[in-house]
Amino acid sequence: MSILSFSGPRFTTRQMTLASMLIALQVVLGKLSVGDPAVVKVGLGFIATALIGYFLGPWIGGLAMVINDLISNTILSSGTLFFPGFTLSAFVSGVIAGMFLYNQKVTWQRALVYEFFQILVTNVLFTTLWIYLMSLSSSSTGRTFMALLTIRLPKEVITWPIEALIVFVILRQVARINLGATR
Repeated sequence: MSILSFSGPRFTTRQMTLASMLIALQVVLGKLSVGDPAVVKVGLGFIATALIGYFLGPWIGGLAMVINDLISNTILSSGTLFFPGFTLSAFVSGVIAGMFLYNQKVTWQRALVYEFFQILVTNVLFTTLWIYLMSLSSSSTGRTFMALLTIRLPKEVITWPIEALIVFVILRQVARINLGATR
């Protein structure tokens, strides 16, 4: 067992079916959120992201997250604008989840480190950058990157251990009942 897994399962009909079900779960959980998506939004999509990485690995997981982003922000859009940067973030999110969780023993340390990198890269850096870039084009004043980061960072620091605990509990139960045997 390595620290990070860069390999994934073969893309079979079974994996495609599993990916479809996990994408549907991601779409539903992603819609269950509160807050302003332009500043701070709290939701449950991180659970499905972890499951996608755990079952599908980094590359199929990244592709699944891109498909989820396209479905969520085009077909099932709730009025927000489509921005390709968020699609890149979705891919990176799936890759990070797969690298940390696929074929790995579920421990609280791994869940904590996984959530740290997931939140740091996708939520703190990428999402803040995309919101900043979108605010530049939509208004003449535009928020500064550091001002957005100052608003968003406390939420991310607070949710990090909470999300890690939830991911740990869910993945531990999945591993315990041996749902991963379908890999």
